[in-house]
Amino acid sequence: MYVITGATGNTGKIVAESLLAIGEKVRVIGRSAERLQPLVAKGAEACVADVKDEAALAKVFTGVTAVYAMNPPNMKAEDVRSSQLAVGRALAGAIGKAGVKHVVFLSSVGAQNAEGCGPVSGLHAVEEILNAIAGANVLSLRPASSGEGDVPGHK
Repeated sequence: MYVITGATGNTGKIVAESLLAIGEKVRVIGRSAERLQPLVAKGAEACVADVKDEAALAKVFTGVTAVYAMNPPNMKAEDVRSSQLAVGRALAGAIGKAGVKHVVFLSSVGAQNAEGCGPVSGLHAVEEILNAIAGANVLSLRPASSGEGDVPGHK
């Protein structure tokens, strides 16, 4: 069983659909049961949970082979870095409590920098939190942006 956080988002949806297409058991996490339904129709097990709720995540993560973890951007948060750290700590705590051995974390190019990259530097801190989980093999993906839609006027 694989757990996919952010399963209705751009990357989580692709990961979930790819695993389902090859017959893997997949548990998808999202904020809305309704938005998870297309994945349920393809065979996924849906779990509505907040990625800041460590106890709920620990239950969802128990007994799974691997977790695809992401930190949904909350640019409207009063303190973006604090929001990122809260998600990172909840994910790490839940992964550790559940004894998950394999984690793929969606980070970003630039996350190698602890400072100076705005919200991306917050992902650096989350990577460090995840890397400190005893017994977990964590792979952080640092894709670059496609650019499309990220910069006004850029296509």
